Amino acid sequence: MHSEAKVFQLPGESFFVGVISDTQLPPTKKQLRENDIYVQNLRKALRVLKARGADVILFAGDIGDLGTRFAFRTYAQTFTEVFGVQEPIVQTILGNHDYWNKSLFSAISHRRAFRQILGQSPWTHYVINGYHFIGASPDCGSMTAGYRRVAKWLDRELAEAQKESAGKPIFVMTHNQPTNTSYGSEDWGDTTLDAVLRKYPTVINFSGHVHYSLLDERSVWQGAYTVINTQSLSYTELEPGKVNGTIPPHADDTPMGYLLEIGPQKIQVHRLNFADGKHGYEEKPDARWVFPLPYQNDERYAFEPRRAKNQPPRFSETAGSAKVRGDELILSFPAAQDDDFVHSYKVVTDGQEPLLFFSDFYNGLTQMQKTVTLALPAPKPGTHCVYRVYAVDSWGRESENFVEIVFTH
Repeated sequence: MHSEAKVFQLPGESFFVGVISDTQLPPTKKQLRENDIYVQNLRKALRVLKARGADVILFAGDIGDLGTRFAFRTYAQTFTEVFGVQEPIVQTILGNHDYWNKSLFSAISHRRAFRQILGQSPWTHYVINGYHFIGASPDCGSMTAGYRRVAKWLDRELAEAQKESAGKPIFVMTHNQPTNTSYGSEDWGDTTLDAVLRKYPTVINFSGHVHYSLLDERSVWQGAYTVINTQSLSYTELEPGKVNGTIPPHADDTPMGYLLEIGPQKIQVHRLNFADGKHGYEEKPDARWVFPLPYQNDERYAFEPRRAKNQPPRFSETAGSAKVRGDELILSFPAAQDDDFVHSYKVVTDGQEPLLFFSDFYNGLTQMQKTVTLALPAPKPGTHCVYRVYAVDSWGRESENFVEIVFTH
């Protein structure tokens, strides 16, 4: 495993680190011509990070939808287009998609193409102003066990970093999350990472892969170490079980990522919405994740304490309406409120299984609709139905009150 070590010294007491992932760029020129939305989303993210003064950019894998030279070149060319010769420090790793291809290229061929086009190793250890940043690509395209052969290298690098990181976190970038940690890892997590990372309590692990929304407070987990889910620049994906799907409507409209502000007294995590492609805007600025320095893992972001403080959603108005449109019944009602945000709505009808729908939170909290519309199968003519709609937050707490809609078809 050929790794690469570099040391950088940036001026000033503070510096800024952008964290993005999962562009899944088109594998061929033809497919790029047919649909370039993911290139547009990468371009928007880089423009916002440039405008906000990012000194460093971390990219947590899945450059391409397939691991082609064309996708890798498109990625590199987009950085050059946005930054010119004044590129920030860029640390990029491979994801599972970057090992996939319709041809029979080996994993070694994919890594060789990565090195040649991006000019760096898939395994890097950068020291920036005394902070250690370890970029650990998986060794294969496995969805759940991509770090078996990387584990020894990662363990050695972490042991070295720990010797020099008193009072500072060690930043580790992997593509996959350790399983059963932050939001999405229960569905998409990697089983081979935890055994290494749990030896190092000051690790802050940024990972891609899951595409789950970083607006959800479950996107940061702190137990034996810390894991932060980076969402995606391509499309948002969410957990199964909702009528509007794991990839809900307009899921590629709003690329998001992080900007870390690393200062002398604390590290602040800004959640950035890149949709305007200019300066972006910060989502949830009053709920930033802040890590005081000197750093220690005090489990302040563990699930249980945050869940205990959580209040259920509530409806201030409980009247709604329904109308038939083709073979659908459209329920309409005022959105519920929550101390964080409404994650989903549950529709209960006598004699039927409850139906669950994601709200539109994943496209930005300031953009959430004031009036919610849900499409259900239309009842048969002559049917009398009573629908009760409950609001559910991201911790699973339901509203005590509900919207009631009576409809006769």
